[in-house]
Amino acid sequence: MPKIPLKALKLESPEKFGKFLHVLWDELFWANVYYDIFREASRLCKEHEKAANFSRYFWHFTLQAHCQTALVHLHRIYDQNKESFNLHRFLLTVRDNKSIFHPDAVRERRKSDPHAEDLMESVGELDSPQLELDIKYASLANPKVKNLKRWRDRITFHKDERELFREKPFEQEFPLTFGDIDELLNDAFKILNRYSQYFDTTIYSTGCREWRDMNFVFEALDHHPAFVRHRQETELLKQLGLA
Repeated sequence: MPKIPLKALKLESPEKFGKFLHVLWDELFWANVYYDIFREASRLCKEHEKAANFSRYFWHFTLQAHCQTALVHLHRIYDQNKESFNLHRFLLTVRDNKSIFHPDAVRERRKSDPHAEDLMESVGELDSPQLELDIKYASLANPKVKNLKRWRDRITFHKDERELFREKPFEQEFPLTFGDIDELLNDAFKILNRYSQYFDTTIYSTGCREWRDMNFVFEALDHHPAFVRHRQETELLKQLGLA
């Protein structure tokens, strides 16, 4: 049975498109936050490996939970369901409603901004060829999106019968690399901001996170009494020639 192609989202007014932008940003923001926590915590676990090994099961499942949560949001962004809000349908909505990106419409939308003309000139008008490339990128024509959907359907959201007793692990046959996740996240942010600028000359931030609280936790591990005692005992054994 042939699959029904996706259609644009229902857009009753330009104001609703502004809400679509915020919904897309919200999904991207949380995907990025959880993924950043996962990557930074993974790095810190290696940097403080000896101390982190005192609670290795906790860190293993904490990292796993953050990675899985990031994937859930990423799946939503690149979903191909005809009923869901996703990047693909968002872009189809842009294609079906090009009038809301006309300079006159943008000018009216930004009439209270004294810098609107300069911003509009800098952004330029809607680039239709680029839009078609973005639509293709967000669809199953993109091998990375196709693979992400495979993970969604067979691993993350469902326990696919085919995966129960396979000889070759799924992740080896269909690897979803950190590089792929980085690319899908970064490109989705670029696409979001491209059409946000066309719409009202504004851009969305990925957020500024230094993770000082996470650094504090790992630095505290190095001073935990159990780890300090272990370190002292190890040093003593070395001095006695027993380690």
